[in-house]
Amino acid sequence: MNPILFLAGYAELSADAANAAPLMDALLREDLPFSRLVACADGGIRLTCSARAAKRLAGALPVTVLRRGGLPSLLLRLLRRPGLVVGGLLALGLLLVSRLFVWDVRVTGNRTMSAAEVVEELKNNGFGVGSYLPDFSAGEVENRVLLTSDRLAWISVRMQGTVAEVQVMERDAKPDGTGATRPADLVARVDGQIELLELYRGNPVVRAGQAVRRGELLVSGIFEHENIGCRFTRAAGKVLARTEHTLTVEIPFSDTEKVCYATEKGDVWLNFFAFTGKISENTGNGSADCDIIETVTHPNLWFLQNLPFSLRRETRRLWREETVTRPPEEATRLAYDRLEADLRRLSENAQLLSCKTELVLTDEGVLLECTVSCIEDIAEQVEFDVTD
Repeated sequence: MNPILFLAGYAELSADAANAAPLMDALLREDLPFSRLVACADGGIRLTCSARAAKRLAGALPVTVLRRGGLPSLLLRLLRRPGLVVGGLLALGLLLVSRLFVWDVRVTGNRTMSAAEVVEELKNNGFGVGSYLPDFSAGEVENRVLLTSDRLAWISVRMQGTVAEVQVMERDAKPDGTGATRPADLVARVDGQIELLELYRGNPVVRAGQAVRRGELLVSGIFEHENIGCRFTRAAGKVLARTEHTLTVEIPFSDTEKVCYATEKGDVWLNFFAFTGKISENTGNGSADCDIIETVTHPNLWFLQNLPFSLRRETRRLWREETVTRPPEEATRLAYDRLEADLRRLSENAQLLSCKTELVLTDEGVLLECTVSCIEDIAEQVEFDVTD
């Protein structure tokens, strides 16, 4: 469709066999543009021309106007439905006005605090969904939050259209004030042989090379002096020792596992500003054995970035318990995979020195035992009461 013809309006004409030639003569004589000329089986023709030309031709020749289209016809149909016009104008006005307010707050960087808690901190300081953007000052909001919050060490509020992108950094957790002043000893958390003492406070009662048992006193929080008597402190520091751990992994040849057999769509919610409403409900098959996964999507159109609504969809993964049979090769591979995961967790707080692994195949499954030698901090702080 020619864009100019659409803007000016067009009409589709038809003429029978007797009037086909006069219609073509009139078009050529008046130099009227036309397109989409189609010859009919009965000798007639159909063509498309401008609405203005169609009006002139219909007054001079017996032609039939099959259809009118273009922008003028579209506007005429809309004017016959004032509700659509008013609704469209109201929607446009609402959209333009709503660009002056915060539509959504999205939080990143939080670890122990939830996004809702960060949003609540902002709300308590006068900023949140619905805040008036012309009066918004990022520096003022950030300063107010840092002055009133005891959990945030840093915050940045940056506007992306009508969406507030909030980045935070939390404060390190402070120890309890009451417990931090109570005296304490350092005792052995596990059996081991002392390698090195790195003490900040306390009276050491063991030395390097000494073997200790679990629960044995390593560093005392009591200093005894013949002149001033007893002085109490809160022993602190590290006691590095050579320790030994036995990791056991058992994988049966036959086991019962959760197996996902179907996925079905669940409910759908619409989040608009601070309002949340369910727009679709799917009860499914009513199975209680399922995992529910929720995803939130924020539609972004190229002409309207950061829209003030999102869709929260629920997906259900249905599962049932089934008996799984494994061959010895698969059971062995699974046992080594789980042992590797256990070693990774152990190495987070210890330096691994050596590993001795023994694999045993039984009638029921695979038994994997690993003896690990490592160096780790075995000191555990134990508080004690002081009595007169």
